[in-house]
Amino acid sequence: MTETPFYFPNGAYALFGMLHQPQVASDRPALVFCHAFAEEKLWTHRVFVTFARRLAAGGYPVLRFDLMGNGDSGGDFSASSLTTALSDVRCAIEEVRRRTNRTRVSLLGLRTGATLAALISEAVDGVEDLILWAPIVDGARYMQEMLRTNLTTQMAVYKEVRHDREQLIAAMKDGARVNIDGYEMAFPLYSEFSAIKLNVDPKRHQGRCLIVQIDRTPDAEPTPEIQQLARTYARPTVLTVQEEPFWKEIQRFYNDAPNLFPATLNWLQQQ
Repeated sequence: MTETPFYFPNGAYALFGMLHQPQVASDRPALVFCHAFAEEKLWTHRVFVTFARRLAAGGYPVLRFDLMGNGDSGGDFSASSLTTALSDVRCAIEEVRRRTNRTRVSLLGLRTGATLAALISEAVDGVEDLILWAPIVDGARYMQEMLRTNLTTQMAVYKEVRHDREQLIAAMKDGARVNIDGYEMAFPLYSEFSAIKLNVDPKRHQGRCLIVQIDRTPDAEPTPEIQQLARTYARPTVLTVQEEPFWKEIQRFYNDAPNLFPATLNWLQQQ
């Protein structure tokens, strides 16, 4: 396996990518990884790296990349939105096709990254397999959770909530930015993600789709929300995998996801 860091352009800024290439040639599709939001990206970084290397060892080229304003990519996070994120994913798909000479590309996303993968697969032709790890289905609910993070920070710093969620939203509408764990979120990002309802309309994507519910509880049943999401796809598979929510700051450091990885690989390698 070889690993090549590089930058590739998307308009006025450059995105940072890491291409994991198999040592032995194969005809397996390339994969593009779509990372989670803000601090969730930080906590899940090692899981993405480990799984990318494992896939490359099995013959799959993998492109990991940072969205605009994240990690080592250019641009200002506060200028990011759903529109810019989808543009970045589309650009990454084109880049991995160019660098690997493969037309077959699959997408893997975690949390909001899974949401991005699901959305871009509706707009880009030729996405083969779609792998959604713990996807954010209801964007409005997720954005409320992000605002709750700001309230928690206010309590820690000021011992009181000085600006409630309604006031934070109003401030963003007026052009202010709201701090979410050190990330400055502006209104376009908040409003566009809030409009997402992933499990409503039938999907255009006709390839296979793996939806993974990650749960601490063994043998947990898929939630109604996940089941409804599966019904919008032509060829869905729903799995419940026991893991800690490694996108959060938890006691265990996740470098490997011992149940998630084999479950995903087994599905990916099925004909």
